[in-house]
Amino acid sequence: MGNNLGKYQMRKRSILAICAGTFAVALLFTSCGGSGGGSKEKNVKFQKMPKNEYLGDLVNISCENIARVSASEAQYEEERAKNNEKYADNPDKRMQNWEKIKAAKDERNKKIMEEINANLDKELPALIGKTIPLEVEEGLGFEVMDCKITKIEKFRSPSRAPMTFTFSYKVIPVDPKKMDTYPGTYRCLDANGNILLDEDGNSIGDVMGLSRDQLKQLWNGETVENEGWLRIHPSMSNFAKIKIVKE
Repeated sequence: MGNNLGKYQMRKRSILAICAGTFAVALLFTSCGGSGGGSKEKNVKFQKMPKNEYLGDLVNISCENIARVSASEAQYEEERAKNNEKYADNPDKRMQNWEKIKAAKDERNKKIMEEINANLDKELPALIGKTIPLEVEEGLGFEVMDCKITKIEKFRSPSRAPMTFTFSYKVIPVDPKKMDTYPGTYRCLDANGNILLDEDGNSIGDVMGLSRDQLKQLWNGETVENEGWLRIHPSMSNFAKIKIVKE
């Protein structure tokens, strides 16, 4: 991962700049009255990006989720600090008020998840079963026939909804001596082939795994079906394809 950071330092800066606008906790609050039970998260603003060709509005939904939950948590911390200060000499009253503040935050976050997942449900019909590009790094010895989005899980605060994709592939050429394992890693790329990085500068992706049965199928020259998954990061607004690279 360290090598990746050095190699893509310039890309990191550009991605983090995007995150600063879309995600950067996107905490641009508008005035919504006093702190007496009002919900600041409803007025959170974030920079909405154009729909992605393959992911639709998933990135924007993820950005909204992060921004609203972050705002809710910030409101909670602010109210908790004021409560601690106001009742510094009254532990019982401080605890009683804190329980109310926390209950209000939990209720806000529950409603956020319900609204965010309702937006996600609207996107699913256009995404489930959709073909997305999947390439394989030269030298790994196999080719992909197709790749489709097969599942997108609900958002669970503060996670980013995992997306499952299913693809079929075969070995070219079949050479059992070179097939003890096929270590590889999924990487998200933009249209220019640049690796997309998350807000911490890490490559977005996951490790590819193969079972013994799948290896046997490949040894026999059969086509194998496999699953991979990715979390939808705010920095995936320019997503163009997945590439399997050497681990």
